[in-house]
Amino acid sequence: MSQASSLSLGTLHNRIARLSPLRASLLALVCGVITLFAFAPFHIWPVYIVSLSLLVWLVDGARVQTRWRLAVFLRGWFFGFGFTLASMHWTTSPFLVEPEQHLIFIWMPLILLPAGLGLFFGGATLLAGYFWSRTGGRIFMLVASLTLFEYLRGVVFGGFPWNWAGTIWVPGAPLSQIASLIGVLGLSSLTMLLAASPAALGDFRPNGGVLGRIFPVFLSVILFGLGWGWGSQRLANTSEGDTISARLVDVGVSQTDKYPAGQDARRQAASDILVAYLQAMGDDFPDEPRLVIWPEGALPVPLLQDPNALDAVSHRLGDRTLIAGTVRIDRYAQPRPEYYNSLAILTESSSLRGARAIYDKHRLVPFGELAAADFIPFGHTISSWLPSAMQQQASSGFKPGTPPTPMALPSGEQFLPLICYEALFPDLVMRNAGDSDFLVNISIDSWFGGAIGPKQHFVNASYRAIESGRPMLRVANLGKTAAVDGFGREIISNVNSYTTNGWPVIVKDVSMEIQRVNTTYSRFYSYFHWIIISTLCLVSLWYYRLLVKAS
Repeated sequence: MSQASSLSLGTLHNRIARLSPLRASLLALVCGVITLFAFAPFHIWPVYIVSLSLLVWLVDGARVQTRWRLAVFLRGWFFGFGFTLASMHWTTSPFLVEPEQHLIFIWMPLILLPAGLGLFFGGATLLAGYFWSRTGGRIFMLVASLTLFEYLRGVVFGGFPWNWAGTIWVPGAPLSQIASLIGVLGLSSLTMLLAASPAALGDFRPNGGVLGRIFPVFLSVILFGLGWGWGSQRLANTSEGDTISARLVDVGVSQTDKYPAGQDARRQAASDILVAYLQAMGDDFPDEPRLVIWPEGALPVPLLQDPNALDAVSHRLGDRTLIAGTVRIDRYAQPRPEYYNSLAILTESSSLRGARAIYDKHRLVPFGELAAADFIPFGHTISSWLPSAMQQQASSGFKPGTPPTPMALPSGEQFLPLICYEALFPDLVMRNAGDSDFLVNISIDSWFGGAIGPKQHFVNASYRAIESGRPMLRVANLGKTAAVDGFGREIISNVNSYTTNGWPVIVKDVSMEIQRVNTTYSRFYSYFHWIIISTLCLVSLWYYRLLVKAS
């Protein structure tokens, strides 16, 4: 590195570290906002390096202030606020479906959600601040703290592990294969290390020496170079297995069209949507796929409790099997009926015998499937001020079911059911995958709007295939409908798309290999989080003992 470039980096570090509190907070906010472009659908990963390196320099400046704890926390909090607001702005979309009821609460996803999730980033920078140093060791400590708080973000209050740093890598690409070893959270730790390490190059304070400044970047480049080489080799050494043919069907009906105003209009809409799905799945010819999948909440009626709809579906199926999302009502529950967001396996005999098997969603979405009073502290005390659940068929909220377990198809294959954002949770999949041959993820992505939300959802879900080594069949209403192999790569399918009643219809026929790849993460997933955090802390301690004392 030339003296001129070194001087420019050092000058830039000093200028950013010496920003006033207001300007530093605004820059931290901007750094969080621009991370949007590192995630799907953009995947411009150098943006993440810029934003996280600048955050390190901002914490450098905050750490030397008299009231450093507040300054360090605020810079992390503003970063987290900007990150959440930009990359998850689509969370406002559900509040616009019925604006006369929910628009008044739009401040919750616009302000409350970013402010709440920002606390995890503020907590991470504050924790790292207690162990901050003038050496490259602070990079490892910040990454350890961020990893810990990202883990907490994925579990506290039910968890929201959306857009962990590791998902900036396109699933199915060589670097994404690292998730099969250490999970997406482990990949996130390495990604944050890569992104933050250039900050050490621009710090020309005497502590730590040249080696200490270069080491984080050197280690990151080595790790990702090895990871890319290993991932490329892993993708090249795939083998063939048994196959299953499936037809993935989505009739792209918006929530507004699905639930129009007036009882007569709703009955007509339900009939039209049912006809559209029956036509889309085709007739039972011998050369047609034996498995058909509809998305979550495909019909605006409880399919299992609607005899006419169930008869029509069973008759159309013939010798095939249907996996469909539907609302299930337990009318015997006391003191009032209970509603479940369910996945059902249906066959030709289901009109007489009911569903072959049913899974009730375990992890429910706040606001969408849970009334705000059910998850906000003291919510029932102030329930009259809070919004109800946004699901039309269960405005008082769904009841959670038990954790998912493998479900058997009539043909003998087993799959793990995942409804909507359940596919975000690595531990949920790892604990319950068992002897399943593949994953099935159904979703209503029309809630997310038509922009980046559905694309981010698909990328996050695809990492469960890489971690578990199991392929995935995914059908998402107005989202990304596709089959993904056990390496996270989208499988080529025969696509038939057309329009009916103004709704876009997508039918994908896919032949998917059922090949369970044994992954390191699937065997030791419960240990990796703590091993990675501990390792990063030990490296930071090594910096302190060997470099600071030697300087």
